[in-house]
Amino acid sequence: MQQIAQLEAKPLIYQPSYEVLERSAINQRQHLQYTLQKISDIAAGQSAHNARSVHVKSHGLIAAEIEIFDQLPASLAQGIFAQGKTLPLVMRFSTVPGDILHDKPCTPRSLAIKILGVSGDRLPGSEEATTQDFLMVNGASFLSSSVQMFLSNLKQIACTPQTGTEFRHFLSPIFRATAKLVESVKHVQLSRVKRLPPPQETNILGETYYSQDPILYGRHMAKIACVPVAPALTALTGLPVNVFATDGLRKCMVDYFTAHTAVWELRVQLCTDIEKMPIEDATVIWPQASSPYIPVARITAKPQIAWSPYRSQIVDAGMIFSPWHGIQSHRPLGSVMRLRKMSYEMAKHQRHLPDTVQMREPQNLDDLC
Repeated sequence: MQQIAQLEAKPLIYQPSYEVLERSAINQRQHLQYTLQKISDIAAGQSAHNARSVHVKSHGLIAAEIEIFDQLPASLAQGIFAQGKTLPLVMRFSTVPGDILHDKPCTPRSLAIKILGVSGDRLPGSEEATTQDFLMVNGASFLSSSVQMFLSNLKQIACTPQTGTEFRHFLSPIFRATAKLVESVKHVQLSRVKRLPPPQETNILGETYYSQDPILYGRHMAKIACVPVAPALTALTGLPVNVFATDGLRKCMVDYFTAHTAVWELRVQLCTDIEKMPIEDATVIWPQASSPYIPVARITAKPQIAWSPYRSQIVDAGMIFSPWHGIQSHRPLGSVMRLRKMSYEMAKHQRHLPDTVQMREPQNLDDLC
């Protein structure tokens, strides 16, 4: 059995009072609808198969399986992790921006996981499905602590493509440097960020990915992380890659999965102190001294074709990944997550898809084999 670390403090039981609802949701929804439509229109002109307002460019589309550890402690044996089992899943590695860029800009990278065969009371909008989505980014902190800041950042993304590719290439190191800096310093002055040297892009497979925003974890609250543990993966952590090729990150993934198996751990950080680990401020990194990330499952992906136009048609164009797509036991928490719910609902109706593409939730991974 996997050895599980024990918490020094007991995890808190979720209370509705931990969430503070925004009063201006209607006005924000109208602004969000306009912004997402603008992003989607810009991106639609760049790809025949574009279907998203953000996270457009995929680097790897992976078929894998998750082994949920058996006999977890009661605080960890919650939701889909209540019992030991093995389930199939899809992993989508992508770029955060809403337009298709050369890989040279050092923008944040994301990982979306869709687990199949999940039972339980469903969240609204996913009642007919049997899947659970988890969305993560390669940074422990979300830059926008509130709905207003998140909306402001989306507007910047919407406007930036019209300023030209060179200007976007100039901006991307600043955005990435800011994300790195926020992990250690919450309040950052833009003048300090601009003086930081541009970071070098590293292998996407060596990254650790974080949910950043909290979710319900059964009776508790938690953040999750996907951490590489296979030696072949950890050897890639921090390893620079050649991004002078347009699809350099994609090539790294395709080359790796030609002959190697990848293994990650899915880890959970339970909320044990609502002051140090707030629900509504996603810029706060929950201290691991108060609550460490504990492994609850292992994800294994065997050698395969990590990306192809066919897989892109199945996953990029045919699937939606949303933090609000799953079971009630893992409902997203906080103002940013509530706004993301609106954004994903709107994006679902605004996607530019060919008539031949049908959106559906997978029942198995046969189409990816």
